[in-house]
Amino acid sequence: MYTNLIKFIVVSCLLFSCGPKNEEYEKVPDSVLSEEQLIQVLTDAYLAEGASGINVKAVTGEKFDSTYIFNPLKDNNIDKAKFDSSMTYYTRHPKKLKIIYDKILDKLSVIQAKGKLE
Repeated sequence: MYTNLIKFIVVSCLLFSCGPKNEEYEKVPDSVLSEEQLIQVLTDAYLAEGASGINVKAVTGEKFDSTYIFNPLKDNNIDKAKFDSSMTYYTRHPKKLKIIYDKILDKLSVIQAKGKLE
């Protein structure tokens, strides 16, 4: 009787310990950008990408490329290697990446709404 109870407890513990991790609450390694840093860099990158397609100064031809200089990594003091390793980490944690992109979309929506009001 007791041996069956012990076996049941051991098997139950094993089953519960093998469950999926809740990756949203997993600590991000120090070698990776925090969610807030990545949100800021990617938001800046999307704004820069959008702005680079607008020729507000009516610059022609080969001068256009050098007229707009956007570098979200440099502006946020982040080197490319850390950004690349961060993107690798977050793509391996899709739930975290989805949360990040949801926050980026929210942030861009707020920026867009402010632009329409002014």
